[in-house]
This record gives sequence, structure tokens and C-alpha cells, in this order.
Amino acid sequence: YLEASVHSLSRVLTLALTVTLVASSCSSGSDDTAPPAPGGGADERSPAVVLQESADATIAIDRASVVLAAELDLAGRVLALDAAGRVDYAAVVADVTFGAEQDGQAQELQVVADGQTAWIGGEGAVASAFPDGARYVSGDAAQLAGADSFGPVNLVGVALVLRGATDVEAGQVEEIDGVETRTYTTTITFLDAVEAAGDDADAFRSALNLTGDAEQAELDIEVAIGPDDVVRRLELVIDGGDLPVGGTYDLTISDVGDEVEVPQAPPADQVATGPEADALFERLLTS
Repeated sequence: YLEASVHSLSRVLTLALTVTLVASSCSSGSDDTAPPAPGGGADERSPAVVLQESADATIAIDRASVVLAAELDLAGRVLALDAAGRVDYAAVVADVTFGAEQDGQAQELQVVADGQTAWIGGEGAVASAFPDGARYVSGDAAQLAGADSFGPVNLVGVALVLRGATDVEAGQVEEIDGVETRTYTTTITFLDAVEAAGDDADAFRSALNLTGDAEQAELDIEVAIGPDDVVRRLELVIDGGDLPVGGTYDLTISDVGDEVEVPQAPPADQVATGPEADALFERLLTS
């Protein structure tokens, strides 16, 4: 049984993969060898430490472009989630689109902010909540900045899985987005990743939430990390073993630290106004 309904903006912002699986359920050691750092220099840290520290560096980014695609298959029932866009968290500038699809039902939310005003747009199943046939509701950008659903950890929180890295193999140098990165591979159980996330365990569960027996799944990971420790590419495969659960989660981060272009405001005739629209804007941020 798969919970996949997206009831609010915060669910989409965290891109929750929520699984409840009732079925019979049928690593470790650290590699202390220091791999060459991107660019040919030496990194005195072990590969495991590189991955662990990259989790913190990644969820601390202020400005970046992000592309995310996730798919979860539970006994043939597929939930697909995606996100793409660019964000400057300090300036509250954003243009990001989030989508979810399951059982032929698709919905999409767009978050646009220019530093002063924020707009939330909806299409598909979620569009019926918007008053007067409008496509957007709006509010003060400060409301968006203060929302629990707005922040790097909500968009790239899957990178917290790397805090649980122990047995890690360093790979080759790979150029991504003009940045020399080092690739690494590791396998982490979901429960070990949750435990290693510490105070951020809830944020990690919001990014990749397996429940019931599906918590026993292993996560096979290949990640490319830049010289600033920020993840540029993360490919995760959910291996349920004998359980009928599997999936993938692919994250790409680019333009790290680059200035984010302020997006254009949506057309005024597509933005709902009035008390009902204001209430919906707040509800989408906080419910």
C-alpha cells in the first residue's frame, strides 16, 4: 500500500517518497585510503569522511540550480516525482517546478519569487484548489522565506544519506558543470542512513521515506563531489532485496554560488486575489 497523495506544498517541496509496506522481510568497515582530490591534489580525508562532510556542505548551499527525478515502484505501482529550477535562499529568489504522478494522476506546483513577492502556481489535480480558475496565488516573499518548506534541506535533503557512509570506494575524476569532481560509490541501509542523519533525520525521511518492512532496503549510491564538498550528481538505487519495492532517485546540482536571475512575475490576470487566495497561499506553505 503506497501513500502518494500530495496534500500540500510542503509535501511537494520535500518530495516525499512515502511507502507503507506490509510483507515478510526475509556494511560496514571504513576505507581509510585518501583518494586524489579533483585537480590532482591530495585529500587527506578518507573517502567515508569526504562523503559524510559533503552532506553538510550540500544542505548548506545558498544559491544553485537543481534537477531531481525520483521513481518508486511498489509491487508494480509507480510513484514519480521531479523538480527543476534555481534558487537563491538568502535573496528569496526562486523559480522551481515540482511534479508528482501516480496512477495516471499528475499534478504540478511552481514556486516563483523575486525577493519581494512570491507566487505559487498549480496545474493538474491541485489546480482545483485555486479560486476563480486562477493559476497562481501570491504573498510576501518573507512568508516563503519563513516557511519550514523553504530551504536547501527541503530540496536536496536526500544528500543527508551520505552521513551514513562507511565503506566507500573512490572513483575517477569527472567534469560536471565545468567543475572537476571525484566520484564515489557506497551502499548504505536506509535505517543506518536515518540514524546517521541525527538531528536532520526528519528532513532525510521527508526526502526519502520508506516505512514498514521497506525500511530494510539498501541504498546503492554513486555520487560526484566537487572541491567545495558540494554534491554535483547523486544517483541512488533502492534495493528491496526479496521485498517488492525498488526505485531510483537522481539529483543534479549546478551553478553553485552563481547569481540567480530574478524571474518574471506571472501574468496578473492569472493570479487570484482576495481573502480566499491569501488563505490558500498560507495553507500551501504551512499545511
